[in-house]
Amino acid sequence: MTSPAFDAPWRAAQRYQPFFCEENVWQLLAGAALPAPAAALFVTNAARTVAMWGQRAAHRDPIVWDYHVVALLPQHARIVDLDDRSRIDRPLREWLAHAFRSDEPDLQPRFRCVAREPFLATFRSDRSHMRDARGRPLQPFPDWPPVGDPTQPHNLQRFLDLADPIAGTVVDANGLLALAANWPRGA
Repeated sequence: MTSPAFDAPWRAAQRYQPFFCEENVWQLLAGAALPAPAAALFVTNAARTVAMWGQRAAHRDPIVWDYHVVALLPQHARIVDLDDRSRIDRPLREWLAHAFRSDEPDLQPRFRCVAREPFLATFRSDRSHMRDARGRPLQPFPDWPPVGDPTQPHNLQRFLDLADPIAGTVVDANGLLALAANWPRGA
């Protein structure tokens, strides 16, 4: 299958809410917006401080996220990031060079790659991480209900804990390139 044209009309047709990257990716993977195979790619590290360039939320580059989530199209070796301010999709190698430019060890990304089906079956958000101590939203919530099986507990923190075996494969940038290059055909 060829990769769709990730242009302005495609972007406008997607469900999107700023600051809810994991839910935005969940919506992409739950629908027919992306060709198969596809995966959720969690970007974080042990310190939860990853410097990223080119993000729409940044007033200036880089922005330091505790985590970010994008979609990986492994057989196309492409990343789809609805939060990138200049391009929705990029070749994987180009995205790595574009988004991650810091030499600081504490700002280097690690990645948890979770294929579409296990991600949709496992991931659950109740949005509690997006509320302040008094229960008020830190950012406007999406107009769709929280994602995942509502009978299961919120588990975003488990996906961000790179030592937790909840789902997927944890790699560095070189490992991510190898993972995409060796993705099983038809998987």
